[in-house]
Amino acid sequence: MGGFIPTCYALTFVEIAKLEVYMMSNKTIHPGLIRAYREAKYVVEYLEPIVLGIGQANQKLKELLEVFEVTTAAFITAFNPYSEVLSDTENEQAQNQLVSDIERLGCELVYGYGQDVAEQWPREQSLLALGIAESQAETLADKYGQNGFVWIGSLDAFPVLRLRHSIGLPTSGDFALWLNGLTKELAVKVKDLSSLEQAWLMSVSKEEQAHWLNPKSWDLNKPWPLAKPDGSAMGIGTELDRVFKLIAAGQSQIIR
Repeated sequence: MGGFIPTCYALTFVEIAKLEVYMMSNKTIHPGLIRAYREAKYVVEYLEPIVLGIGQANQKLKELLEVFEVTTAAFITAFNPYSEVLSDTENEQAQNQLVSDIERLGCELVYGYGQDVAEQWPREQSLLALGIAESQAETLADKYGQNGFVWIGSLDAFPVLRLRHSIGLPTSGDFALWLNGLTKELAVKVKDLSSLEQAWLMSVSKEEQAHWLNPKSWDLNKPWPLAKPDGSAMGIGTELDRVFKLIAAGQSQIIR
């Protein structure tokens, strides 16, 4: 995952550059960049394009996994390591090496690309490696300097974001700016959270922020969202289904 940032996040070029410097110097990933990865689209160019979204189960992807008789896949690129924009030649050379690495693992692959939804940023050539192990995908992401990759771990065909570095804690300026954009009710709840919880909330959409901060308002029959702010999957089903799963797993709370 390189440096494309969805324009809906309304970052200027200067702000993007600051985020990239922050990430490189701290070996962490800024919440704004994580949000960018969540909001991007990941297109698998199969017989018909399959557009993957983070945290959105995909029936066409499920059918593709069944065709190749696999239960796992990783959507990964070698473009623009650590968000440093490289030349087309450098990116293509790295991508060709990635193709060779995946083929040596004995995995089938389908070509694709990652891009912001508004399509204002250049596409990043990517690959869907079918049948790959998660540990193998992690090794490849690290080898090619990627902040993360998209992981599909079962026939549920539920793409999740796998980050290779910790989330960066918000600076006082980041936090103040974010807080000013919240309602008074939500702002009060946010102040009671740890810095880490605040960072994860900053990495999701405003709609999800409101959802996680208001558990009493959850519609137990509504199948959304399918993942917690830290990106971990909660399974497919209604909110009530996931509450039972959380209790069974010994987790008494998500975010308060």
